Amino acid sequence: MNDLTFASGGCRCGGITPTTSRPPKMTAQCHCRDCHKATGTGHISLAFFAGNDIRTHGTAKGNTATPDRGNQNTRHFCPDCGSGLHGKNSGYSPGVVVDCTHRPAWDATRTDIPIFDEMPPHVTSVPFKNRIN
Repeated sequence: MNDLTFASGGCRCGGITPTTSRPPKMTAQCHCRDCHKATGTGHISLAFFAGNDIRTHGTAKGNTATPDRGNQNTRHFCPDCGSGLHGKNSGYSPGVVVDCTHRPAWDATRTDIPIFDEMPPHVTSVPFKNRIN
């Protein structure tokens, strides 16, 4: 990592290495069933970056699915070692906990950010009173 790198990562085999010079625009946790399946647990933690803020060395493979709310969700992974790397979802806005309708009771989540039972169409435009916490 150099002075201009905010964060870097990579897959287990080292074939794909993403880096960014900027912090995420926002972060979120998602409890939808698609994220349950992708992680094998109760939620996925997400960091959202502008597309041009990420530089990736190596070529990931992608798989697109349509989760609970109908958004297109593409998860990218290393074709050699299978490590999950990054994704793109047409409906997520970070900085919130979403889709808590499917959150297992045992999966503790943050309470200091907005929490929604479902995925609002545009989370940043949803009135604060619609939070469930």
